[in-house]
Amino acid sequence: MKIISLFFVLIQFICGFTYKAEAKTIRLETNKADLQLKAKAHLLIDYDSKEVLYSSNEHEKLYPASMTKMMGMLLVLEHIEKGKLKWDDMVTPSQEACSMGGTQIFLAPNESMSVEDLFKSVAINSANDAVVALGEKVAGSHSSFVKMMNEKAKNLKMNDTNFVNATGFDDEKHYTSAYDMGLLATELLRFNESILRFTRLKEDYIRKDSDEPFWLVNTNKLLGHYDGMDGLKTGYTNKAGYNLTATAIRNGIRLVSVTMGAASIADRSSDTRKLLDYGYSILNRVELFYKDEILALYDFKNAKNRNVAIYPLNDIAPSFIDNVKKEDLTLSIVLTKTSAPIAKDTVVGYLVVAYKDKEKRYPVVVKEDVINKKYLDYFKDAWVDLFI
Repeated sequence: MKIISLFFVLIQFICGFTYKAEAKTIRLETNKADLQLKAKAHLLIDYDSKEVLYSSNEHEKLYPASMTKMMGMLLVLEHIEKGKLKWDDMVTPSQEACSMGGTQIFLAPNESMSVEDLFKSVAINSANDAVVALGEKVAGSHSSFVKMMNEKAKNLKMNDTNFVNATGFDDEKHYTSAYDMGLLATELLRFNESILRFTRLKEDYIRKDSDEPFWLVNTNKLLGHYDGMDGLKTGYTNKAGYNLTATAIRNGIRLVSVTMGAASIADRSSDTRKLLDYGYSILNRVELFYKDEILALYDFKNAKNRNVAIYPLNDIAPSFIDNVKKEDLTLSIVLTKTSAPIAKDTVVGYLVVAYKDKEKRYPVVVKEDVINKKYLDYFKDAWVDLFI
């Protein structure tokens, strides 16, 4: 048993358990505040814990409008992450992409544009032609991209969702819920700066080096008017009303809110403000460990190197509704990998932060290769044990 930063940290072992990140929220049973919201459905999530802080009609199936494009952006980012796509790859749109209508950047069939500029056009300006062009690049066709979107939705357990297009155009078979948009947003935010560097921009340009640069204007009117707001995606059609999946960060606490079916931009913005204000009023952040701070030392089975340091994957600073202090928490490290070989930067388990009946889990890693012992290493160890 080791003492780390005034806490007792117990190394535990669970055979056969493997760490797997899950894109699902955890229901938090609290008394709902009367926020006097006006839209049809709402959701508020603490991004760090994925706990639902507030909800109303969160599973009602509604038209998502352009919030649909969050799924398209997620698939593009996943392809970039896997090396299947690059930001500077050039895309030539089909006639179908160029004829999307609605909000667009007026792509021409013979025009080539980079993945980055197309993505920027989707994130900031919600361009329909741009998202379909990206979909064609990723999946080969618009229809194949939509199929991929639905497969991803199923994988994320978005059980209230079905897509029939990548744009968000109204269709009776194209629907989602506030809950599912919350799931999607938290997964999209896994890419952090890769998405936020676009969604926080109030305006930008594409075709900058041409004779006719195109001005992109963000439809999220809370940017620059709500402290910490840096995304995420608006949506509007006559049937959908005014939608907004928003995210903001203050004092290290990131919240995600979803507002669907508002009657006006003003109502949408007001509901979003109330949701986020409520979240920040009830949460308290407890700073525990930095990602470069050693949590514990451990001798892995069959490993040549001893006293291998275990670190957090990221900074650990959980949020709680109560006025929690460090000494109120119970911490334990659960190792899911206990034997060499283990590659550098591999997740080897998780840190459990427990308070009352709530648990939060944070992945932990090794930052060096844990090397298998050779025959001579066993002989040396035996020799040392014999004479020391």
